[in-house]
Amino acid sequence: MSTYQQSSVTDQFWSNGSGRRRRPRSGGGFPRGPKDPFRRRLAALFIVGLCIAPIAWALRGDGNAVDVTSTGGAAAIVQFDTNGDATTTVVAPTVEPAIIPPTTDSVAAVTVPETAAPTTEAIVLEPATTEAPKRVCASKYTVQAGDSWFGIAERSGVKASLIAGTNNKTIQSPLMVGQEICLPPGATVPAPIEPDAVTTTTTPKIACVGAYIVKTGDSWSGIAKKVGIKISELTAANGKTSRSTLLPGQELCLPKGAVTTSAAAPSTSAPTTTQPPKYVPTKTFTRAELEKFVRDAWPDELEDNAFYVVNRESRWNPLSRNSCCIGLFQLNWNSHKSWMKNYGITDASELLNPEVNAKLAYATWQRSGSWAPWCTRNWCPTP
Repeated sequence: MSTYQQSSVTDQFWSNGSGRRRRPRSGGGFPRGPKDPFRRRLAALFIVGLCIAPIAWALRGDGNAVDVTSTGGAAAIVQFDTNGDATTTVVAPTVEPAIIPPTTDSVAAVTVPETAAPTTEAIVLEPATTEAPKRVCASKYTVQAGDSWFGIAERSGVKASLIAGTNNKTIQSPLMVGQEICLPPGATVPAPIEPDAVTTTTTPKIACVGAYIVKTGDSWSGIAKKVGIKISELTAANGKTSRSTLLPGQELCLPKGAVTTSAAAPSTSAPTTTQPPKYVPTKTFTRAELEKFVRDAWPDELEDNAFYVVNRESRWNPLSRNSCCIGLFQLNWNSHKSWMKNYGITDASELLNPEVNAKLAYATWQRSGSWAPWCTRNWCPTP
């Protein structure tokens, strides 16, 4: 047997150089050689390099690590130019807003900068002053006896409320004799009042061919139709107008051309059964006279309201009459005749006397204790 065969067959173990024999692996194959120490060291250095690389990257440049605490959160960016020199750019830190801890109070305290604090002088506002409009006094007038706001207004050609407003008054404010008042623009200075001026009616000098006694329900147009003449001829013969009041028992003059019928009888005919009126107007009163009747009958504190009622109800016409009311104050005869007889008034015609009407109007006010007999929705002064 050869040497090769003896070493490969007889020897079951082989030496690894250390004097120790090792059984080869089952299945055959060549045994491993001893491991190289250089390779082990190279692998260890590679692992250590991987661990040191992040630290070296952070220590690049000046060799100091970036400290977030000392830089306030700033980040350094390193850039390399074409020459290989490194330049460092510092980015400004982002400042987080300060967080104010909650307090026990429901309202958080806010610190206002001193420059924003308003001064006392800056917030003081001066109050706006509104001046009353100045009245325009175009002319002046001195109040005389018998004057009233309505009388002055009628003679000056403007409204009574306008004159009173120009003087910072109302139509209910009293007027004193000798008082100087202002008249607004457009007003005419009234002429002085003639206290004794009396205008009397003139009887037309027309020949009467007959007479007609007025009956209840008669009118100017009805009488003119009965006697066959025009209304204007009948009223002119009697010194009246078509708006003049006709009273039962009143005698009318029938002018030439009128037809005398059974309804029209001459003045010498027998008296009719109709009772003639107890008061027949024979004169026309001036405004001053009418105002004097009102002043004599009414107390001073009620005079202005009384003037207002007369102006509204009858326009200062003492002969004003309708289906219910008569005279200056438009007294209701049917409603008050039961107690007016205590004052000696027994016929409605007596209320056409302005003096009597003014007195009974005040008696009506006393009975009610107020202006209720003349009150309207827009006017009703308290006593």
